[in-house]
Amino acid sequence: MTAPTKIRLQGTNVMACLLPPIEILEARYKFADDHEGIVARDFKLIPGKTRRGTVEGAPVGSYTNGSLRQQVEVTWMDGDTKHKIRVQKARIVYRMAHGPFDESLVIDHIDGNPNNNHPSNLRPLTYHANMGNRVAGLQARRMPKKDAHLPVGVTRDKHCTSREQYIGKTTIRGVLHRAVFENPTAAQHWLAQIRKDHLGDTARRDSQGFIVGAPNRVKVQ
Repeated sequence: MTAPTKIRLQGTNVMACLLPPIEILEARYKFADDHEGIVARDFKLIPGKTRRGTVEGAPVGSYTNGSLRQQVEVTWMDGDTKHKIRVQKARIVYRMAHGPFDESLVIDHIDGNPNNNHPSNLRPLTYHANMGNRVAGLQARRMPKKDAHLPVGVTRDKHCTSREQYIGKTTIRGVLHRAVFENPTAAQHWLAQIRKDHLGDTARRDSQGFIVGAPNRVKVQ
């Protein structure tokens, strides 16, 4: 078995598997006009003595990492050579729906829901822009933060014992942004402003144009 060809994500040391040829993807999957993005086609693969198959319309992908993003294992034959890779489901959906893209980018879920893989909800972003857009906690974290009720990027300042104090912190494109606030709402609003200033048009917004995560639906100026 040959090792899958990988690509380094822009600005990081993180490696991702390159997608299989589009002919392989189209032979195994078809579009689903809902949050699934794609479902399986009836397909049989017999590499050597191992018989594997999928059922028409069956769900695609499984939750195999801590970020709640669905992963898909794709196996195919190239002559006598068997290939097997594991990739994020959203990458397959985007490739099939929108055509070739720069695979050194990650596929971002515009509404912030990693379970919504509808093609209209996907866009390519740099790794750091994607990370800077996080606004919702990951329920499957192996080590959830102590104050789970606080929004992402906001923590209680445990070193301040005279009063309650909160820290807002985020890293965007490799630059750490950090400030101290008297309440979590102020920290949350500051984080929304930081996202607007440093992510621009790629900052995640709701249907009314508000930066997602801004408290009390206050529009960031």
